[in-house]
Amino acid sequence: MSEQLFKPSRTSQIISEFTLKLMQGKVSREEANATQETLKDAQAEDFIAGVDLLVQQQPVSTEMKKGINKLLNLFYAHLNELPQPEVSENSFAGGLISDNKVILSEVRSLKPFIKELQKTVPPPEPLAAFRKQIKVLTTVEKHYQITENILFPFLEKLWPAHRCLQVLWSVHDDVREGLRELEVVTHAGNWDLKRFNRLTGDLFFNMATAIFREEKILIPALVHTGVTADLDELLDEAAEIGWSFIQAPVSTKKKISGTDKSEKQHLNVAFATGSLSPEQIELIFNHLPLDITFVDESDRVLYFSTPPKRTFTRTNAVIGRTVQNCHPPESVWMVEKILEAFKKGDQDVASFWIPFKDQFVYIQYYAVRDKEGNYRGTLEVTQDVKEIRELKGERRLLHWENEK
Repeated sequence: MSEQLFKPSRTSQIISEFTLKLMQGKVSREEANATQETLKDAQAEDFIAGVDLLVQQQPVSTEMKKGINKLLNLFYAHLNELPQPEVSENSFAGGLISDNKVILSEVRSLKPFIKELQKTVPPPEPLAAFRKQIKVLTTVEKHYQITENILFPFLEKLWPAHRCLQVLWSVHDDVREGLRELEVVTHAGNWDLKRFNRLTGDLFFNMATAIFREEKILIPALVHTGVTADLDELLDEAAEIGWSFIQAPVSTKKKISGTDKSEKQHLNVAFATGSLSPEQIELIFNHLPLDITFVDESDRVLYFSTPPKRTFTRTNAVIGRTVQNCHPPESVWMVEKILEAFKKGDQDVASFWIPFKDQFVYIQYYAVRDKEGNYRGTLEVTQDVKEIRELKGERRLLHWENEK
């Protein structure tokens, strides 16, 4: 069903070409009106396929996002008036909608504080209240992690036209950046009212944009393609991340018990320096104080470890996903550059280090090669090295960290 619904059509072609014109500023009011009439019967899937065609032609950019914003602004009423499918509150789609309602309410609660802050010197009380509410809004990260790490890989496997998801991911990143910048501007010594107003305006727009596209485009398409029941099987994974503001929906679908692994656990894997059972291998990987992700020579994620304190979110939905789709569209070029250098044999290691939340994260990519030197994949190793960087002097005597 997905293949048929997302098959390139004249409608999706018109949407793609029209959006490109909007990006270039070449659309007159007359042409806009005519296109609205031409696309009066367009469905959510047509817009998904149209944007997919556009992203196939060029990478996601600020100009593309502006063009798509103009497109959806023109068709806002049309998409809003399309029949909305009914979804259960205890479904994955229902969870998205319920969480979005609270997110929108939390965003709107900023308005009275913004009004009180329209002064050359911000009053302390509304400024403190605004900062507190921005902190609350950072919880939207969980909602975005659920969509990016569970919903997106699920759809990439089922929908031929899935590249619109890259655009939505980029909108999420705009929200993240906006929240970070508002944190900075509201703690700065010099009050920049103009910047504050621009940032709050962008935040309102981008968060509303993400919600609209989820509820008026993605969710209707999910229902039309008949995949909502399969998606509900991933509710447990979503619960592991946690929703932003709601209790995790509980699937009413009976879980199928897994196959007995006892026989496999007794089959040891022989290495040049010993042998281990599959259980022991898994335990070792999951007890290393770092995150490991392995990508094969076809750029597909085959494995990730699950240490007690993982730095970046990973879910089982990522298995089989191309590594390019696991990164924000703005950083895909860097991933491609690393993989290309590894495959050519020009490089073997790429290293990065960044402050992240309360951590200092060291990220390394290693080219994995067989005995003949053939490229077999890439190993990503991520570690919080904050405590390591703070080490001084030496310690030669035993000291347990939980002892005073």
